Amino acid sequence: MSEFITDAWYAAADCTSLAPGPLHCTLLGQPLVLWRAESGQVSALLDRCPHRHAPLSQGRVCGETLACVYHGLRFDSTGRCVQAPGQPRVPTAAAVRQFPVIERYGLVFVWMGEPALADPAELVEIPAYGQPDWGFTRGQTLFQARWTLIADNLIDPAHTSFVHQRTIGDGSAAEVPVHATELPDGTVCCERWIEAAPPVPIMRRFGGLQGLVDRWQRYHYRAPATSWVDFGALPAGSPRTPEAIAAAPYRSMSYAFLSPRDATSTHYFSLQLRHFAPDDASVGAELAAQYALTFEEDRVLLEAIERERQREPQAVETLMASDAGVVRLRRQLSQWRSRRAQQPPP
Repeated sequence: MSEFITDAWYAAADCTSLAPGPLHCTLLGQPLVLWRAESGQVSALLDRCPHRHAPLSQGRVCGETLACVYHGLRFDSTGRCVQAPGQPRVPTAAAVRQFPVIERYGLVFVWMGEPALADPAELVEIPAYGQPDWGFTRGQTLFQARWTLIADNLIDPAHTSFVHQRTIGDGSAAEVPVHATELPDGTVCCERWIEAAPPVPIMRRFGGLQGLVDRWQRYHYRAPATSWVDFGALPAGSPRTPEAIAAAPYRSMSYAFLSPRDATSTHYFSLQLRHFAPDDASVGAELAAQYALTFEEDRVLLEAIERERQREPQAVETLMASDAGVVRLRRQLSQWRSRRAQQPPP
């Protein structure tokens, strides 16, 4: 299940990281160069000059072109060579593969597959992003683990009771079953309500919750590589109407964009939205540190699992009832791959 899915958008960089020069990144085993032209347009090209294969990411941006550091060949946003110093005619073969790019949610997304299939509508919508009553923080890290291990983790609320007791989980949810469904748009959803339980540490700290609460965990995963978690709490016994949830003293939406670097490592881009203290920078900084701790707990564990998978690749898992979402997601990813493979070329 570690095979790449090419026809999809993958987060490649924070938008602010492209100035002033080009940026190298590796997605799905492909070396890319991202660069922002003087006009503001962002482009993604294969990070290899067609002349002598020098990395274009070591070059420089010159107006609307990217110049190779080795012999000064200049390429436009489409990858076409528009200038070759020392000769009047540029060979038509001197071109670089271009990848479709869009900027959204403060990130640069690259389409790694067939360019004609690149549809911005395939990106997950985040209605709360940019809304004045929602604050946000973001992060980025590299997991030395295959992307499908992280995908399993991101559709698995049950692990929070054991792995994240310092932040978003505790033992009171250990026996609460997880309900898994598939939404009409294909999103896999795993959720549970933990009733009349103490608030977890992050809720006590930022929501001011002290007595017993009813808290929810709604984990969502959209193939191939986008996750979001709706996480919050109400005073125990409160109605669970949309209005009550919208006014909850603690509610957050945590998004993750997985971008496979290669077969056994993954770029992890995160975006955390909070429906409290939206303009308080100190709250944002402290909350970002709490989420960084949570992601670090996941990273350490998943990298250990990756090492064991590589040591014994034929070992068979014994799945549990809490893996209902994992099973659905794996099945869906398999179907997703097959569906894409059967599409005729555009």
